[in-house]
Amino acid sequence: MRYTFLFAAVALVAVAMVVTCRRQPVGAPDTVPAVDAPLAGGLKARVVSWDIGLGFASEVDWIARVVRETREASADGVDVLVFPELFVSGLLAHAPDECPHEWCTRRVNEVLLPAVQAAAGTEMLVCLGSYAHQDVNVTHALNRSPVLLNGTWHFADKIHPTQGERIEDPPIRPGEVLPVFEFRGGRVAVVVCFTLEMPDVSAALKKEGVQLLLAPTATADEDGVARILRTASGRAVELGAAVLVAPLVGERDGWKNVGSAAFYLPAQAGIDHRPRESPRRTAGIARDDFNIPWQQLLGLRKQGVKPETRPFLVEQPFRIERR
Repeated sequence: MRYTFLFAAVALVAVAMVVTCRRQPVGAPDTVPAVDAPLAGGLKARVVSWDIGLGFASEVDWIARVVRETREASADGVDVLVFPELFVSGLLAHAPDECPHEWCTRRVNEVLLPAVQAAAGTEMLVCLGSYAHQDVNVTHALNRSPVLLNGTWHFADKIHPTQGERIEDPPIRPGEVLPVFEFRGGRVAVVVCFTLEMPDVSAALKKEGVQLLLAPTATADEDGVARILRTASGRAVELGAAVLVAPLVGERDGWKNVGSAAFYLPAQAGIDHRPRESPRRTAGIARDDFNIPWQQLLGLRKQGVKPETRPFLVEQPFRIERR
């Protein structure tokens, strides 16, 4: 009997030690790995980090890989799939020397979009990153993001090309319309890279009451990564929205890319708002899955009996005076 009590005491001590060791240490980083448990009423999102420098034997092989990623996401029950900015430029490796962007635009419309649409089905929202869209006999291009919603393709052009994009060949012209899409009872917008960093865009989206921002990005250095991630986190707070960042990585013809897949939520009661950020990536194709608490985000638009501080619900006119 005495040995029984002794063994029981030892077992209790061992359990206590395991629990203590698993506790979050004081001062631990606020960033957690990109792994979530499924949420009731939530949406499953997948961010694909894409290596622009990967070599494919042919255009057919490149498209097949994009289709495979889409088909597997659909089979995995993904609701929202996001690819990076300009990842479709991978097609340019197989373009003829004459008018390569016009050729790429035709292949996107004639081959890539139908193939991805068939692989995705009608339920999944797909942001197919972006590409330099150039129509025939037009001297400029648009940084265009194809968006598949309810089985139909829509397009969102980058509103703010970077200074470098404006002097490329062909030069990238600013987009003129930022569409807001109705999705699963809420609203979603695609903000391509530099546009995410613009406060006036955030102010406009605040008035639209968006719940989800999709941010395909391509950044060449740590300064760019910092701007994107810090801005994305701020947008989640001020808009009351989930923000997904899909980074381009890899190198091609001296064009280097680095980034982190990321997911941010507003800092409100009942929402696990810790940033989800992958390690910095410079190569390879990777997937990061996140669960969006969709019903909670939709519910943030209505205050309870006891009001909560919610910056995205406040509209307060004011003026600035120089003194």
